[in-house]
Amino acid sequence: MTPTLKPLLLATTLAALLSGCGESTSSSEGENFSNNNGNVTINFDQQALLVNLTDNVITPTFEAFASKAQSLPTQVKTYCDLESSYDPSMQDDAAKAARDNAMLGAQNAWRETMISWQHAELMIVGPLLENDKSLRNDIYSWPNASTCSVDQDVVFFEQGDINGVAYNIRNRSDKRRGLDALEYLLFNEHLNYSCSSITAGEVLADWNTRAEQTRKVARCKFAVEVASDLSHSAQTLLNQWGGEQGYGQVLKTAGQPGNKFESKTKAINEISDALFYMTEELKDYKLATPLGLFANSCGLEACPEAVESVYAKHSIENIKANIAAFEQLFLGGNAGAEATGFDDFLDEQQASDTKQKMLQGIAEAKAAANALEGNLQTAITDDEAGVASTHGKVKAVTDQLKNDFINKLALELPKTSAGDND
Repeated sequence: MTPTLKPLLLATTLAALLSGCGESTSSSEGENFSNNNGNVTINFDQQALLVNLTDNVITPTFEAFASKAQSLPTQVKTYCDLESSYDPSMQDDAAKAARDNAMLGAQNAWRETMISWQHAELMIVGPLLENDKSLRNDIYSWPNASTCSVDQDVVFFEQGDINGVAYNIRNRSDKRRGLDALEYLLFNEHLNYSCSSITAGEVLADWNTRAEQTRKVARCKFAVEVASDLSHSAQTLLNQWGGEQGYGQVLKTAGQPGNKFESKTKAINEISDALFYMTEELKDYKLATPLGLFANSCGLEACPEAVESVYAKHSIENIKANIAAFEQLFLGGNAGAEATGFDDFLDEQQASDTKQKMLQGIAEAKAAANALEGNLQTAITDDEAGVASTHGKVKAVTDQLKNDFINKLALELPKTSAGDND
């Protein structure tokens, strides 16, 4: 598809932010990124960094998410009970208002849970990283989501079996589970299935002809199941993270005999890898792709349909949470707090200039995201230059992350970023 012509303002903004060709976001990697910078002397107290990030940043983030996730099933069930008992033919305004308020309560509970999770997305370590991120994907599989798969499982769950085998959501693929599936079930107002006629399958053969209310009830009942499964996944995360045998303890005792990390540096490297969520998922998937800098469902042009959280219109809130979590992990706590973070590590390595550039970049990225109004679908259309500016500010941070940050701290790039030239 031929890209549409951009307005002069956007063209000027993009020209200032992007350089080179293709996506035009090229930057060279640090010269020593692939060899762990073995010639750099480290005098910093790495143990203090690991303990603080584990106890005061990552653990509270996981606990906050789990708390929200574990209260979500009750909110969704409250709504579904009212939806199930509601009879549109009775024209009962009070019953309709109660149902609608309960739905809003479930949607708000989802929003709160999603904000908590978007902070955790910057902390994909340990149990969230293992087995190709299977637990992470059970919680939130975006950008690899499938609303068609969710449509199918609404009916499979309603039937109670799949080809004679009892339905069990924990045996289903991550595309049918988690926050992204729950968003579709709670926020999508269109009741027809989202599959093509070829992929719908026999299970959805009569779905579009069923009464509207029966479809709403079927969806909300599956939403209760998805919320319950999400709560279970959140508890699994806490179980694998906490306690004397949990992964948090592994990070804090890195370098000791029998520990999976032979050095504290390698443990720190796993945490620094998590910061690179800003590079691929945030910069590329959440911003560059809907801007048309990478191919999307519209081709190579601005595409509102390509944003994250398209049904809940929650993309900007997600982006803000990602940047805030990056800042918290970088500083080792909230801004202004006395805490050991990567900023202190940079100071110790005589790289205060890099620290200041990153702090300035984070502040500018936050300001650019805060300046976006409404939702990202609307902003892509009405304020494309503002979205492009946010992309550019995030890129400024990730350029520092991939270069001076890695080199000055004698760390290694994640394997997924080692050959990244954007």
